[in-house]
Amino acid sequence: MLNSNTLSSGLLTSGFDGSLYTCMHHLVYPDMLVVGTGNGSLRFIDVAQGQKLHLWRGESVESGFPSLVSAICSCGSDKMPAQGAFASHLIAAGLSSGHCRLFDSRSGNTVAFWRAHGGYVTKLAAPEDHLLLSSSLDRTLRIWDLRRNFPPQPIVYKGHTDGISGFSVWGQDIISISRNKIGLSTLSRSSEEDGEQQIIPQKLYMADHGGKNLSVLSSICILPFSRLLVVGTEDGHLRICC
Repeated sequence: MLNSNTLSSGLLTSGFDGSLYTCMHHLVYPDMLVVGTGNGSLRFIDVAQGQKLHLWRGESVESGFPSLVSAICSCGSDKMPAQGAFASHLIAAGLSSGHCRLFDSRSGNTVAFWRAHGGYVTKLAAPEDHLLLSSSLDRTLRIWDLRRNFPPQPIVYKGHTDGISGFSVWGQDIISISRNKIGLSTLSRSSEEDGEQQIIPQKLYMADHGGKNLSVLSSICILPFSRLLVVGTEDGHLRICC
């Protein structure tokens, strides 16, 4: 169990305070949490011991003010060790400024830094070892091929009329959420094509006391082996959809 005294400094009120934890990602190997902070840094936490470990600091962006870390993911597979290190050696961090930063997990050095979106990055995922998928309040999904020179040219998915608050990947399908709509897009042609692809959004109605309710969606997850959708809403509910 985590030691509340050891980690208590993570609960602060200032959005630009380095102790404010803004998001997290679990590394399976080794068993630890990577948490984003309010000043653009990454903090590593030993889950078993409940202790803070090393801190990777991020630089300020063009405005001169630090951006909070809004999304984190590891690129590649972090489930197996490789020659005493991680099988995955990159950790991606999305920032509230719209930038993305790639860290080398073995050294903590920044290996790439670029403007990925025109607004707040809401989620990151690595559907394949060399691909990074990002969503943003700028109403787009973008796929980045990490094998290319930086800054890479993304494949841009458009179609939502409001900011995209999250997405989930199942096989080659991407299910994204934007206000009260879900959008369907695919990864199947992303590795061969450049340019833009289309998201097909549709309203997601919730059954509510015999009627239909259009709730604002805040998070989404696809349940393994069932293809059922679990969505969180801004009114505090969890809904299971098929």
